[in-house]
Amino acid sequence: MVKRLGITIVLSTLVPVLALVGALSGSAAGAGAWRWLLIGGAAALLSAAAAVAYLARRYQPALAALHGGFQDLAATGFAQVPAAGHDELGALIREFNQCAQRVRAQQANLETLGEVDKLLLQPGGLEPVLEAILTRVQRVTGCSSAGIVLRDHDAPWRGRVYLAAKSCRDLPVSRVALDDDMMVTLAAEPEALTVTRCEDTRHSFLVPLKELGAEFFWVWPVKLAAHLTAILAVGYQEMPVADPHIGHCGSEFAARLGFALTKAARDEQLYRQAHFDPLTGLPNRVLFCSRLSVQLQSAAAGLEKGAVLYIDLDHFKKINDTVGHAAGDQVLSIAAQRLRGCVKEIDTVARLGGDEFAVILRDVVSAEAVEYVAQRIVQSLQQPVSLGGRDHTVCASIGIALFPQDGEAIDTLLRNADTAMYRAKDLGRSRAMFYDVNMGGQQPLPSESGLQLALRRREFSLFYQPQYSITDGSLTGLEALLRWQTQREGVRQPGDFVPAAEESGLIVDIGGWVLETACAQLAAWREQGLSPPRLALNVSLQQLRHPEFVRNIRKMLDRFGLPGEILELDIDERVLADPANAALLERLAQTGVCLALDGFGTGYSSLGYLRQHPISVVKIDRSFLANVPQDPNAATLIETVIVMAHALQKRVVAEGIETIEQLDFLRERRCDCAQGYYLARPLPAASVTELLSSRVYDNSAEDARAAG
Repeated sequence: MVKRLGITIVLSTLVPVLALVGALSGSAAGAGAWRWLLIGGAAALLSAAAAVAYLARRYQPALAALHGGFQDLAATGFAQVPAAGHDELGALIREFNQCAQRVRAQQANLETLGEVDKLLLQPGGLEPVLEAILTRVQRVTGCSSAGIVLRDHDAPWRGRVYLAAKSCRDLPVSRVALDDDMMVTLAAEPEALTVTRCEDTRHSFLVPLKELGAEFFWVWPVKLAAHLTAILAVGYQEMPVADPHIGHCGSEFAARLGFALTKAARDEQLYRQAHFDPLTGLPNRVLFCSRLSVQLQSAAAGLEKGAVLYIDLDHFKKINDTVGHAAGDQVLSIAAQRLRGCVKEIDTVARLGGDEFAVILRDVVSAEAVEYVAQRIVQSLQQPVSLGGRDHTVCASIGIALFPQDGEAIDTLLRNADTAMYRAKDLGRSRAMFYDVNMGGQQPLPSESGLQLALRRREFSLFYQPQYSITDGSLTGLEALLRWQTQREGVRQPGDFVPAAEESGLIVDIGGWVLETACAQLAAWREQGLSPPRLALNVSLQQLRHPEFVRNIRKMLDRFGLPGEILELDIDERVLADPANAALLERLAQTGVCLALDGFGTGYSSLGYLRQHPISVVKIDRSFLANVPQDPNAATLIETVIVMAHALQKRVVAEGIETIEQLDFLRERRCDCAQGYYLARPLPAASVTELLSSRVYDNSAEDARAAG
């Protein structure tokens, strides 16, 4: 450009000179003038050449430097162009250098933010990379110290402060109490705040920076779904220049930190959903097995020994059926808390499903130490639980398997612990049992498929136990009792298979078979003129709640031509405790059948329920009569029940009579009816037919004698 400018100057000088020479060359006077014009033209040319040389020396290097600077800028080299005077070209160079410096700073910031993004996206969580992030915050903002405050998830009024400073390394994490008002202010603030005077209480999260020498602060709130989850702060020892660049960079760091916390929260949520029970907060089966696998590997290497406790709550189904599933969930949560309180921090308590829990005990010293923990669990769970204003007791059966001796694989160990747990139930529940190799030969509970096969093969049968009037000894009724005639084990009592039938839901089908068989037998006896006054059937809660149950009762009565009052349905006390069953009981009463409260006093009901529901008969459980009449307290209780039931106009039946003393006691208290082995054992239908025939013959003979 300078060369072109020089040529232009020379030409602009020569053109008028040559034109003037041409004009004077034709005249005589022009000869002298022509000489002077040549001298002037030469002088002009010399001046132009000097000007061209000056311009070349003055502007050529600067222009070349600018040209190179632009090329370097395009290549992101950001080299500075040397200053060149104070004219327009010098001003242009200075502006170029300032622009290049700003672009360089922005590029450096972008590279730093890219480094931060890589750190935040690394696996392994947020906290391990906070120091590296804070170092980069210092680099960009030029602060003397920087800090990130993470609010505790479970205690948001407290926070953990992670620090970085130019003069210190490996600074410890500080724990501070956060001011509520300040947290509200930060949560409502969309941008950064500046703090020029740190108040120890209000700005407690800045105190660790203040202790590092900072006096002036920038603070950025970090939010997650509109909730303040963290705080980014930088500190300066002197008042910083009001630079919007600091605010912009801090906002960028805060935004990235918020994204990282969002990702961490989402990852944590997904992890908890996959590995923890949502009701109790305990590890689920997946996490339990993972931790157990680690412990078994350690045990196989001879590093430590341990134990697995398989825990099942006894009769938990009663809680759900009696006071509802919400109360059952409350019991499970309380049980989880108590289990955690019985073990060490290094141990694992998990909920495997339903009312089943498991515990991994680490660093087991001896079997006695494991037994001590198991007994502590049993005692802890036995503490009363208040549900709906009433105290309920929850017991547990525990099976214990030691590793590695009782199993080196997860499935083997859990199966052995489960076997020991069922052995504890067989021995009376509410206890702990160690696994023993001899337990493997015990007869397991009947499976669902076994019960279905028994129904198909008609292996069930009914036995009938007579009920007698205590006053005159007359037959007042029969109670139908279910038996399972297995091909290998012989006759099995209801206690051996009814729990499995209830768990599998087959109790509804079995109960339907009992109802139909009993009604058919009643109809047969009625055709022979031998019908008993009443036949009692035990009905489970699942049967009662089946939508077709009341309709099936009516259908069976109509099918076999039976009056409703000949049929008595014995129901559990749990039915009365649930208000949702009131309408069901009323519909049953409308069919004409008699409703009896079975096993009175063993569950959760009270005499007050007898006034609310159409109950005609109260059956006193055999457990109350076991110590009568020797135990004065038991005797007083039985007498009170009889008196109050009669006051409510209910008939009283005593079960489990085994001695003459018990019968005499009940006769003196004016109990209505009794049944038990002392009076008669359960009989097959053929034997009952003979009994009923003899009763009819005796009554006929007595009537004939009276007539004669």
